[in-house]
Amino acid sequence: MKLLIITDSHGNMVKIYDIITQENPDIVIWTGDHSWDGEECSYAFPNIKFYIVRGNCDVFDRKFNDNEIVEINEVKILITHGHLYNVKREMHTLETIAEKYKVNAVCFGHTHIPYCEEKNGIKYFNPGALKDNRYGVLTIKDKELTFNYKDIK
Repeated sequence: MKLLIITDSHGNMVKIYDIITQENPDIVIWTGDHSWDGEECSYAFPNIKFYIVRGNCDVFDRKFNDNEIVEINEVKILITHGHLYNVKREMHTLETIAEKYKVNAVCFGHTHIPYCEEKNGIKYFNPGALKDNRYGVLTIKDKELTFNYKDIK
């Protein structure tokens, strides 16, 4: 199962369409800031499942939630933008939430800085901002998670 992880798109629709077409994912995880970009893409790619949350720049978005917990191939993933958990300053708050909900992984954004760490059996991944030409790919095979950073050339 191939998941495309996008965060902080800030309206870069041409890049987004190109990435989705090139990567051909089974699922797209959209971790906020310009959630409507994700919604627009979901209409353009109706055969791909989209999980979308809103970020701090999505204050008028009432369609999507701040957080989602999804289960994909028996892997439980928390999707959040991260701004509500102060991820620009520390990870402890987000780690506490992840442990509370017993997830296997957390996909987040907000910092615009790539991040991939494992703590207490939970993997934390931020691909960096799409506006800075970064995105991520998560492959799930037999409950094993492999996160990869990607740069747009």
